[in-house]
Amino acid sequence: MATGILIKRVIKGDGNAKVLMPHLIELRALAVRQPGYISGESFFNLDNPKECLVISRWTAVEHWKEWMRNPRRIELDENMEKQHGTKTEYNIYGIGLW
Repeated sequence: MATGILIKRVIKGDGNAKVLMPHLIELRALAVRQPGYISGESFFNLDNPKECLVISRWTAVEHWKEWMRNPRRIELDENMEKQHGTKTEYNIYGIGLW
């Protein structure tokens, strides 16, 4: 079953979530080469400039879980958290009818 992942990141301090763009671009460039990756979109909250939402689509949850274990993805995510004080929340959804 196709899977949609909602990835919410909120930066701490007085910054704007758009500082995350270089990190998000690199993550997506890696993700597109992963088995099962379909697409991804990034959204920046107009009411809360500290918040960013990424919607990532995969052919199966197993592909997503494999991506989550990717050492480079982990490194990039940890760097984002350290540099920008981000807190990341992941929510996994099935797409379509059950």
